[in-house]
Amino acid sequence: MRTWIALALMLVLAGCERPVDTGVQALPPAPVQEGKATAAVAEQEVAEQELDWLQMMPADELAALERGDGPEVKHSGNRRMAQFGTFRTVDAVLDRAVRLPGYVVPLANAADGRLSEFLFVPYYGACIHVPPPPPNQIVHVRLSRPIDMPDMYSPFFLAGTLRGERVDDDLAGSAYTMVDPQLRPYEP
Repeated sequence: MRTWIALALMLVLAGCERPVDTGVQALPPAPVQEGKATAAVAEQEVAEQELDWLQMMPADELAALERGDGPEVKHSGNRRMAQFGTFRTVDAVLDRAVRLPGYVVPLANAADGRLSEFLFVPYYGACIHVPPPPPNQIVHVRLSRPIDMPDMYSPFFLAGTLRGERVDDDLAGSAYTMVDPQLRPYEP
């Protein structure tokens, strides 16, 4: 009798698949508008949601990264390692007002020396050390109005509407851009 109970319990448990918990929360669905928007809905649309960098990677790429399937990092020689990963984006994070914590990697300055273009990356030293983060872990930013050069050692929030757009640069490729971005000091 015990054998049958144990066998039945094993069959029930074998049929249950538990999802892998990556610790990443999905963004809630965007609000659906029907008719006139109320003040509360308008405020919710304007309010940005904090985004985790891992939410910007497709699930299969995140799983591969967690398994350690990326290239072996070599800190010898004077050549930068090739960027790994893909330009695939995640639809759930696109066209949303978000803010993302990270660091600035300057790309271009205006004539007055102010910053006009940069890469926004998840950790300090990305794109300087080898290899650069995957393209879907980098946001390319072009500013319509240049800003004073931010401290590259300090974290910031980048806030705006995230878009999927491939940008190839000598330093690193990016899979995302941001529309109407604002760079603000990081406040936990």
